[in-house]
Amino acid sequence: MIEIRNAVVIKSGKRLFDDFSWKIHDGEHWVVSGPNGSGKTTLLEIISGTVHLPQGELIFSFIDGDTWDERYAQRRRKIHYIPAHAIHTLLSDIQGLYYQQRYYGIGDERIPLVRAVLGKAGDEIKNLPIPESLSINHFLDLEVTRLSNGQLKKVLLLKAVLTEIPKLLLLDYPFEGLDFDSREDLCRFIDFLATTYGVQIILVDHHHHLPSVINRKLILNDFAIEGEEVCSPEPSHIFSSPGQPAKSGSGIPVVEIRDLKIQYQDHIVLKDFNWTVHQGDRWALIGRNGSGKTTLFSMIFADHPMAYSQQIWLFGRRRGSGESIWEIKKRMAYVGPELVSYLAPKSIGLTAREYIRSINKKSNESSLNALIDHFGAETFIDKAVRGLSSGELQLMLIMNCFLTEKELLLLDEPFQFLDDRQKQNLSRYLQSHLHAETTLILITHYADDLAEWTNYTKAMSNEQ
Repeated sequence: MIEIRNAVVIKSGKRLFDDFSWKIHDGEHWVVSGPNGSGKTTLLEIISGTVHLPQGELIFSFIDGDTWDERYAQRRRKIHYIPAHAIHTLLSDIQGLYYQQRYYGIGDERIPLVRAVLGKAGDEIKNLPIPESLSINHFLDLEVTRLSNGQLKKVLLLKAVLTEIPKLLLLDYPFEGLDFDSREDLCRFIDFLATTYGVQIILVDHHHHLPSVINRKLILNDFAIEGEEVCSPEPSHIFSSPGQPAKSGSGIPVVEIRDLKIQYQDHIVLKDFNWTVHQGDRWALIGRNGSGKTTLFSMIFADHPMAYSQQIWLFGRRRGSGESIWEIKKRMAYVGPELVSYLAPKSIGLTAREYIRSINKKSNESSLNALIDHFGAETFIDKAVRGLSSGELQLMLIMNCFLTEKELLLLDEPFQFLDDRQKQNLSRYLQSHLHAETTLILITHYADDLAEWTNYTKAMSNEQ
């Protein structure tokens, strides 16, 4: 049994949860939902002990130490919390690591191997019946910066449960960034932990199919309970691609890639990859975690050094022909998980408004105000970046992307962390502002996104 009694939470001088109470009985496994900024992540932080309660009580039936030190040690062992942006925490621990170093840092001894990140827990992997698509054995000896965002999430999840099987597992948006098969396998793995080891599950999520053990739903709104429901998971939906594969339009070529090969030491990410994107095309890149989708974006967005040695043309000019990297970037906009994973420490002290202004120094204030109004961002635009919820942080990056018009939009999972209302707001914005000549390339793992926003799909795999 877990119980929160009359809890009060204060962050940055603002009172959030006020006289909040919630009780979780043995055998209950919860999904917590609600609008962006409603307090879902903060609730997990309360339970994990990450957030201090100036008032109220937090009671666990499975923690019975006589002293504060004993109870604290038991909580560390028995309660495991994986934040939505745990990847950022992992990477920020590596001193001096910056976004482009994912591609430039080959051989940098400061960047640990996956095996080193796991520590002794890595030796236990073979002792658990982990589904093949959740297995990380094949990249244990890679640097962590070589992994895709989905692969990094698997590493963090397995590290948490292999260090010591917890009594309570708290997961903040665990399915974001995972491909369909990995989401299915994660559901089965969570079910395995719950049924075999008696691990109690509380997870935050908006819209995914859920593990079969999830039997309760808590709905939050403005840091208060709006409702509680008994729930059963929806059946899984088969991923299908409604777009037309491996075709393109007839406009001016914006991106041309010929016989691309991406290889790190003995690891081949892509080979014999050919692709042409024309002006006004709407493309979706689909594929398993680690198939090279985000790496391909880095080639296009002028962040990857291998682009200079490959046959890549952007806006009619071959990379490495003397063009300025900044001239290329001025014609494109990018949104993706990389921007959060490698967020500069100096940025988190800024407000969301200051962050956007710092990047777009010449932008029109009225344009920013229009975006704030469209996304209803008045509630968080003047909050510090460090205090934003996952959805609010995603909206800040989206607004930053859209502040000035670009010829090419690279959107890497733009809908992740967004509640249904904000997904609709983003869709409406694209519908009204995406001009016919604007080119869109979208990375997604969801069929609904493909159906609405793309004309063509490009399937990616390591076997290409």
